[in-house]
Amino acid sequence: MRECFSTEVVDLDNQAPNRNKRESKYFWDELNHLMAAGGFHSIEVPYEPKWDFGGRSGIPRTKRSAEVKFGSVAAYTEYLKENGIESVECIHLNPSLFAQGVLPMYFGAAGHYGEEAIEYAKESGCKVVTLSVTPPYAKVKNILGDCTEEEFLNQTEKMVQGLLAKAEECGVTLCLKNEYWTLLRGEKINAFLDRFDGKVKLDLDTANLAVAGADILKMIEDNKNRIGVVHYTDTAFEDKNETWKTAMPEFPAGQATKVFTDIGEGKLDLDAVTEALKKAGYDGAIVFNPRNSYDISRSILRTRHFINSHNVR
Repeated sequence: MRECFSTEVVDLDNQAPNRNKRESKYFWDELNHLMAAGGFHSIEVPYEPKWDFGGRSGIPRTKRSAEVKFGSVAAYTEYLKENGIESVECIHLNPSLFAQGVLPMYFGAAGHYGEEAIEYAKESGCKVVTLSVTPPYAKVKNILGDCTEEEFLNQTEKMVQGLLAKAEECGVTLCLKNEYWTLLRGEKINAFLDRFDGKVKLDLDTANLAVAGADILKMIEDNKNRIGVVHYTDTAFEDKNETWKTAMPEFPAGQATKVFTDIGEGKLDLDAVTEALKKAGYDGAIVFNPRNSYDISRSILRTRHFINSHNVR
């Protein structure tokens, strides 16, 4: 199994100390050096088109930003190699950004930028694009109008079929991630994946499955032939109050915590997950995604310590 570090460790969606410096190229230059120094030479890139409209081309999270700052996606990937990052292993598109206004706007934008993310993957040599299968429950409810949840999922299926055709054309594997706040949380994703005859793969995200109440080891066994990528995330959170339905499900109301912890700081038995993946014959990427600390250097080192001490290979 190949290790990969997610640059989602940099939270650009919520305010934090020194947030503005994260919108500058020098911040990302240094981050590449820190990840490489921590032993990570492969990364996940979250595809965030909102930065195309904010004038922040220093944030390398879209095809356009790479082209504006570096001239081309190929030049950007060469720059990464020169700074210790040998490959982009995975690209993640979360379409929640588009969950506003009306449904045609959502599906039109999600489909458009999904295809763009796949093109970005092809040009960067990345073989996996993973799509959050739906926005959070609360956001979906805001845009449904007269549409039912089942009709929304049927339209989602149609959109994913279109992205699958694009992915096959570009030689990219398309995966679906089901965060614990989506309409297809936990084991509900299985029946939805059945609609694609094994051509769309599962993004197995440990903490999101655990918080949704799914049995992670059973999910591995049930989906061993269609796991396209694995995300190691950690948590100590138990959703006892249907936090998944709230407007900010990653930040539970009334608690001084986030849902996620850094890797190894939560309660998940990731050793058992590693063994189950080996038993299932999984030989793809494990994307380490620490989503708690605003101290990015510490998150990198904590993750490296976890890998070394738990023999995740």
